[in-house]
Amino acid sequence: MPPTDVPTAAPTVEPTASPTAAPTTPPTAEPSPEPSSGTGGLDPSLSDAGIVARVTLTGDSRGFERDGTYEIIAVAADASCSFTFDGDECQAVAYDLSTEIDQVQRLSVTVPAEAIPESDGDTTGVDGRVSFDFNAESIFGMTYTGDASQDEEGSSTIEINRVGETIDFTFDSTTWDDATFTGQLVCGAA
Repeated sequence: MPPTDVPTAAPTVEPTASPTAAPTTPPTAEPSPEPSSGTGGLDPSLSDAGIVARVTLTGDSRGFERDGTYEIIAVAADASCSFTFDGDECQAVAYDLSTEIDQVQRLSVTVPAEAIPESDGDTTGVDGRVSFDFNAESIFGMTYTGDASQDEEGSSTIEINRVGETIDFTFDSTTWDDATFTGQLVCGAA
């Protein structure tokens, strides 16, 4: 093997690249909030109650032209995610009394208490009750309910997903007059 050539240049003490600039804005103390996994983009951290909901109404035949998608960011004074006094049901309520006319002001989901996973996991095919109200000038026709436990009150099938303290209720419902509504209600830590 032939010998390698001896280097001809002496090492330099000068940097080979210019230094990078320091950041112009300081880092924030806390990371930006991101929606919890499986929440469909709903972010419970936007609510002081930790509760947000979305509902899409189709096939509304009540004459109010309410078909569409609505979101509600609950207000702590009016909202809750808790078990009923007797412990038989879990009820999640997103409520905001300050919504504008023709917007959803309340959405609630009620399921049997035993359907709520005790740790991370899913429960599917739960028959329950989902109801929502519009803020309206007249009380006539403002409430839409799908209640599998009552005759002639429509139906609601609910999937429940728990990740840590966040519980996500995804529902598919039909009212007594055959309007359909689908959506989610997410209860996170407030």
